[in-house]
Amino acid sequence: MKETKIEGTERVFANLDQLSGKFLTKAKRIIDIDARLLQSYIRTEKMTGGTTESRLKVRSGRLRASVIPIKTKLKENLIEGGVSIGTVYGRVHVGPKGQVTTIRPKRAKYLTIPLPDAMTGAGVVRGSSMFGPWGKTFIAKSKAENLIIFGQRASYSKVKAGGVAVKGVAIKNLRSQVVPLFVLKKEVKVKARIHPEELIAWIKPKMIEDFLKGGIEVK
Repeated sequence: MKETKIEGTERVFANLDQLSGKFLTKAKRIIDIDARLLQSYIRTEKMTGGTTESRLKVRSGRLRASVIPIKTKLKENLIEGGVSIGTVYGRVHVGPKGQVTTIRPKRAKYLTIPLPDAMTGAGVVRGSSMFGPWGKTFIAKSKAENLIIFGQRASYSKVKAGGVAVKGVAIKNLRSQVVPLFVLKKEVKVKARIHPEELIAWIKPKMIEDFLKGGIEVK
């Protein structure tokens, strides 16, 4: 799984000639602490609540959970640390203001975009267009000329023997109402909503203050 580094937040420039012994240890500790602070800020302020121009709505929680500190290390004349977002789809959501990523299908003719009846209340997809809790599906055009996959939502009832539910056995019940499940698209455009420049503006003053309090000159 590839990680998405937030460029600009993972580097703290310091004069390593002054950072020998306990000062070097102190510098690493400060970066570690501020990395965890930035991790908390991204999770609570940028990945909690509804979707806005600079925040993402929580769905499965995988993206938020993948925001983790990078291990602080020395590289040439730099000390590096910070955070990373360790999901493949995180890349499209992180970028400068105005960044828009176009996504197109790689192996299929269309992308299948889930509609409300194909998702949980939190926005998590219930299966896929090929496999999911629905009966026979079919494709039809909407009034807006979009191709839509329709189907019947399914629910499951437990099978009981002597009043006791049989583990792993259930009866599939199909609703009579046919609902729109997925819309087919040749491509979709995704706006970046987590902006590195905003993260840098938030964490930079705190890091400078912490270094100065520790008696370490920063550039």
